[in-house]
Amino acid sequence: MLIYVGNPLLKQRAMLKKAELNELKVALTWPENAAEFRLWFGDKVRYGSPADAIWQQIKGNERGTFAFYQNEELIGFAQAYEKVENGIHIACLIVNPKMRGKGLGRLFVKALMENAWAQEQVRFITLNVYPENTPARSLYKDLGFHEVGENNGMVSMQLERD
Repeated sequence: MLIYVGNPLLKQRAMLKKAELNELKVALTWPENAAEFRLWFGDKVRYGSPADAIWQQIKGNERGTFAFYQNEELIGFAQAYEKVENGIHIACLIVNPKMRGKGLGRLFVKALMENAWAQEQVRFITLNVYPENTPARSLYKDLGFHEVGENNGMVSMQLERD
């Protein structure tokens, strides 16, 4: 499954595809410390764990696990899967640090949303974000998500289908 997304500001189109373990291995090199890693995986996955163990823990083969590319460079990694009936939950989202601030994270989230809305039964999309992750919260609000509560110290956000 490939989804191509375009942006007039980008010279090349970006691509969302099903992720594999090798893409997780690359993404695991992006967080510089345990605090950054926590923003990505929360408290359930231990910083420094082997990629194979993390892949199993996040059920990488069972859940919608995605890699986002531009010009054949890995830009992001995330999961978007049915956590509850009629809903897609976005989790474990990280963008390559050297690509941040260029609008690619926004494009990545939009591609995940487009993929979710392509499934007719999907009525809403959810995600959780740490309160201190201001850039991510701002992005999600700008894309239409609204805060719906708290979940284990994280802000729960939701977007309903129009």
